[in-house]
Amino acid sequence: MKPRMIFSFGGWSASTPLQKTLIKNKVVCKPVIKEPNILPSIIQQNSSLVLGKYIHCKENNKEGYEVFRCNTIDKYIDWLLRRYHNNDCGAVSDATNTHAYFDVNDIAKFATKFKEVFDVKVLIICRNPVRRLFSHLNAIGKVLPIPDGHSLDNLGQNERLECVMDYLSKPAPVHFPGQLKNYRQGKFEPFMDTNYPEIISNWSQFFDTHVICMEDLWGDKREALQRLNTFLGTNITKLTPNVYYPELGPNAPRLEGLKDQWISDTEFITEKNYNLAREKLNWVYEGLTDYWA
Repeated sequence: MKPRMIFSFGGWSASTPLQKTLIKNKVVCKPVIKEPNILPSIIQQNSSLVLGKYIHCKENNKEGYEVFRCNTIDKYIDWLLRRYHNNDCGAVSDATNTHAYFDVNDIAKFATKFKEVFDVKVLIICRNPVRRLFSHLNAIGKVLPIPDGHSLDNLGQNERLECVMDYLSKPAPVHFPGQLKNYRQGKFEPFMDTNYPEIISNWSQFFDTHVICMEDLWGDKREALQRLNTFLGTNITKLTPNVYYPELGPNAPRLEGLKDQWISDTEFITEKNYNLAREKLNWVYEGLTDYWA
């Protein structure tokens, strides 16, 4: 049997609790870092994308920090194979959320080589699209290290959503690399992250892909955990805590290791804004018919 490789991602949709769940249940080996960003750096041929991670991990003597020196697909695969054979776990993994921005041309650059070596499984975790976008927009300049002067500076969380409302009705095609500085640009990252239908379509063309509804999984609904276990051939019985479920907005618990979640919501979304955004993002919900209640 081939070693298993699991890609998992979903920005502002509890991708960290998902990864922690896989690690604690020994479904995947503990990674050097949650989002190594290796494939984006290789595809863009830009080592600066991982330089900070490399320096941090090397200074802290984290086992496996040499992964950040991988500058080709073959070298990354070789490193993953060593990781697999040297650890007692079911699979190696990469939980880089930036992978959501890869279009079919990007994925084609590494898909064949990965499938030749690994039994590849892809987990795409989705969250209620309006609430996901609400959190993501508010994280810019707070969680995300974006310089001052971006187009949503000095606006409250509801104000940010109101500001971009006119841009939500038309899908923003996924595109790598993304950008966070100006919501008026069509490739604004929160818009692309919201385009679940295209993200799912792109990855499922190449790999065996399972879509997780975050609210179903942590809400113990629609046999979501059973379906995840069936897809992975695992027996996960317990999930790690998740700040995004139940939805508590600014009252979410301050859980260790999930600061990116609990500081991304500083206001409750107004009913008016939720309903309007839900209407404008109907194309996303329709694209999630098979996965969303």
